[in-house]
Amino acid sequence: MRHAFIDTYANLSSPVHRVNARFKILFAFILLLVILFTPIKYPGLFFIYGFFIITCLFLSKVPLKFILKRLFEISPFILMIAISSLFVKNGRLIFINCIVKASLSILLLLIISSTTPFTQLTLALSGLRVPPLILSLLSFMYRYLFLLEDQLLRTKRAFESRNINKNGFKNIRALSNVLGTLFIRTYERAERVYMAMCARGYDGEKNN
Repeated sequence: MRHAFIDTYANLSSPVHRVNARFKILFAFILLLVILFTPIKYPGLFFIYGFFIITCLFLSKVPLKFILKRLFEISPFILMIAISSLFVKNGRLIFINCIVKASLSILLLLIISSTTPFTQLTLALSGLRVPPLILSLLSFMYRYLFLLEDQLLRTKRAFESRNINKNGFKNIRALSNVLGTLFIRTYERAERVYMAMCARGYDGEKNN
């Protein structure tokens, strides 16, 4: 099966795609710090940040629907954190601060990840002296997302072919059973992969 997650549109041709990956990471990191440390009492600055990010999105030719879908998937976590701030002093201001800063930061990261192939990102991070262990974890996480989805699709297909429940995964009990099975199979596969890597001399270092 073929899947694409982070870098679905990373091979397009646009001015943003052609920017060096290391420069994009450094620039994004600096802009993230600027966004996070700008007081919310200066809304004009956030309009400028937002305009710049939207301009980069337009130049990148990445479909707006794709970016908004990814943002929508992350929005529940943003809301959970932001809503908790409503119960403290100046909660409304803190709530707006969390929503605005988190949304801009995630949009920026989505643009960077959507315009740079994952291999280039890891090479750029390596060039920026990111510890090899972190790079290895990122690489394994990215690669095994595909295997995880394949396993989920096979489990879902087997579940539906046996017609266990007409409601499919809408049944909470059925969904919990599927997730439990998926977790066990994923854990067992991780153990087998780790043992195979150790047998081939893997010592925790990322070999390019």
